[in-house]
Amino acid sequence: MVKDTMKKPKKHTTDCYQLLISLFFSAITISASAANNVLIWPIDPIIPAAQKSSTLWVENKGEQAAIMQIRVLGWQQLAGKEGYVDQQNSTIASPPIVRIEAGKRQLIRLIKQIEPPAGQEQAYRILIDEIPTPTLSAKAQEGLGVNFQMRYSIPLFVYGDGLAYDNLAAEKNSQQPKLSWQLVDQQGRKMLEVTNRGAIHARLSDVSLQQGGLNKKVSDGLLGYVLAHSIQRWPVSVNSATSLTMQVNNQKNVKLGMK
Repeated sequence: MVKDTMKKPKKHTTDCYQLLISLFFSAITISASAANNVLIWPIDPIIPAAQKSSTLWVENKGEQAAIMQIRVLGWQQLAGKEGYVDQQNSTIASPPIVRIEAGKRQLIRLIKQIEPPAGQEQAYRILIDEIPTPTLSAKAQEGLGVNFQMRYSIPLFVYGDGLAYDNLAAEKNSQQPKLSWQLVDQQGRKMLEVTNRGAIHARLSDVSLQQGGLNKKVSDGLLGYVLAHSIQRWPVSVNSATSLTMQVNNQKNVKLGMK
């Protein structure tokens, strides 16, 4: 088991995490057309050690002007749980609030204000909140509709000197996640626990567990992330397995035996 060397989040971290979870599950009930009103790219931004900033584009594909708030939260994984620190100034978004007219797009700069320690990857979550405008609120009331506030969350990784990660060439990069896994019990449920002892995060997708020639799919698409020097857990519907197959970042068909 990896020794946790990360600082314990502040008291408000738990409240922030619970808020994110509740908003996420609210957001997934909204129609696809509503979710498609905002286009964000790239969905996997990074700030390399040699750069001070990176860019993010937000496009309003709707028929009304949109007001967006952009924040950068510190991202941690402690004892298999997500944690967010909302009061940090190491990396910020500029401008933090924008008005985007219908059919227009806005450039957001992700600015590194404090250099990460050499050889370290720092993880963040960019939260983009769509703030309801008075016009849309009035229309929702007239039509007895619900005026949802959309929230979009994308990862951001910032690198210190001596550490590099290329999203498009992960297979050739010497800096790779160092993963191991096991099945553990947590509050009466079987969980897939993945440990990352490497200096680079692991993005896990297309995950399957194998046992006695049988293949059990855990995730067809993205399962989630295991941050550097961290542990993450996901519920599974199997009691035992001998191997784990998955895509790690851009490297496909990675197969690991149980540690």
